[in-house]
Amino acid sequence: MSTPIVETIAVKIAALVDGVTVAAGYNQTLTAVRPKRIHLESDINTDLSVIIEAEDAVIEQDSNTHIIWRQGFALQALVIDSDEATTALDTRLNQVRSDIEKILMLGDNWKLDGYGEILLKSAERFISEPAVAGISVNIDVLYQVNKADSYSRT
Repeated sequence: MSTPIVETIAVKIAALVDGVTVAAGYNQTLTAVRPKRIHLESDINTDLSVIIEAEDAVIEQDSNTHIIWRQGFALQALVIDSDEATTALDTRLNQVRSDIEKILMLGDNWKLDGYGEILLKSAERFISEPAVAGISVNIDVLYQVNKADSYSRT
């Protein structure tokens, strides 16, 4: 069975997030999670989980032979502090955000092995429950597919 280009991109983004580890020189170890059902976020209350969700896609360019898509992704990192935490929540959120941005833009990572180009879009803080805060690093990925076959790059 073939894999759509957009799915390949989502898998590559998750693999990049999983590359954020203390052993690799980052401030923390993150774990990418791709929801398997609607509202899975409410079931995941694990510190430093990054929920990766595809957003709406729009066509940037449409020609006779190919389509260039702009696909949005939200990388929502959960930051759960205990009552014993000594580091400011803002500090942790800033470190998580910076670690995600760093791994996405490091070297040629932003090119996704030739499947597309990552564009940083925004970062938004959120509170999902009284004890759960987080930061969503929002990105767009520009990618091209064959007009007659969205499983093929061109």
